[in-house]
Amino acid sequence: MNVQPHLEVCKFEGLKEFLQQTDDRFHEMQLTLAQKDQDIAFLRSMLGKLSEKLDQLEKNLELKFDMLDENQSKLSEDLMEFRRDASMLNDELSHINARLNMGILGSYDPQQIFKCKGTFVGHQGPVWCLCVYSTGDLLFSGSSDKTIKVWDTCTTYKCQKTLEGHDGIVLALCIQGNKLYSGSADCTIIVWDIQTLQKVNTIRAHDNPVCTLVSSHNMLFSGSLKAIKVWDIVGTELKLKKELTGLNHWVRALVASQNHLYSGSYQTIKIWDIRSLECVHVLQTSGGSVYSIAVTNHHIVCGTYENLIHVWDIESKEQVRTLTGHVGTVYALAVISTPDQTKVFSASYDRSLRVWSMDNMICTQTLLRHQGSVTALAVSRGRLFSGAVDSTVKVWTC
Repeated sequence: MNVQPHLEVCKFEGLKEFLQQTDDRFHEMQLTLAQKDQDIAFLRSMLGKLSEKLDQLEKNLELKFDMLDENQSKLSEDLMEFRRDASMLNDELSHINARLNMGILGSYDPQQIFKCKGTFVGHQGPVWCLCVYSTGDLLFSGSSDKTIKVWDTCTTYKCQKTLEGHDGIVLALCIQGNKLYSGSADCTIIVWDIQTLQKVNTIRAHDNPVCTLVSSHNMLFSGSLKAIKVWDIVGTELKLKKELTGLNHWVRALVASQNHLYSGSYQTIKIWDIRSLECVHVLQTSGGSVYSIAVTNHHIVCGTYENLIHVWDIESKEQVRTLTGHVGTVYALAVISTPDQTKVFSASYDRSLRVWSMDNMICTQTLLRHQGSVTALAVSRGRLFSGAVDSTVKVWTC
């Protein structure tokens, strides 16, 4: 076939050069695109490395910020502790000046100054409650380590035995006759025979932790969340007699005095007739939850979450004073009365104990020996025992 005549009349012959150039340009573009892909891959690799480096820098920065926050928190805590100690020292100076102005130091009796005479060491956690069996000179202490320790307070001053049985923090202790009752965060009450120091019964008492225990008129009273249960004591048994309701919060304080039971909850003290088990009076407080109550011959005293100690006249039920000085929650109160005077002791989150003269309502002494919050108090034969978060129990005497 003769191609030449066809080429002379073919319309596409003139496009041949253009198509060739187009093909060449397409090939160049493919090469350029491949090069760009390589460049993009390289840039992505560099971006990944930069991203990793940025992540590492961010982590380092976060660590430095964490360290800065930690140091700042530590400095803040140290500053708060310094301010607390300074406040306590200033308050002590104020009390000394008050005593000077009132002429108390003119009749100062060194025999009335309480001093730390010893420390009981053995618990592996904070001590939350204390109870004294004066007949046998035994002190019982309950702790976060879930145990109760029995201390000899007369001769050896050592731990006689460790009672184990609770599955939670031991929050409350109470003695009736020859029986020790212990309440715990495990919601149970355990009955112990003091003569043998053996467990004789366990009662599932509440649906919430048992915060406090007190006994009177052959009954045991247990405080928990919004409830007080009244138990008849029958040998080693506890038989539920009644549940006292109408309480607005945790019942952290219970005291039985003569024919009345005093209970503390949120900004409220309720006074119950022990014989009828009816509420006969309500005292309104301030300063948050009531953590502690003490009753003297003439006064009702309560310690609160917000550092205050309120005092009422026991007959008129009129508030007569608010005692200030603590800079932490007042966890515990105790009373030592003599024919000449009545002293109330307060224990606080601020690591101090204070001694208050109820004759003139002033603080006569501040006791600073514990290394943690002071959480529990007990008295026996003129001696004061204090338990604290530092896992120790201290004994104080004049």
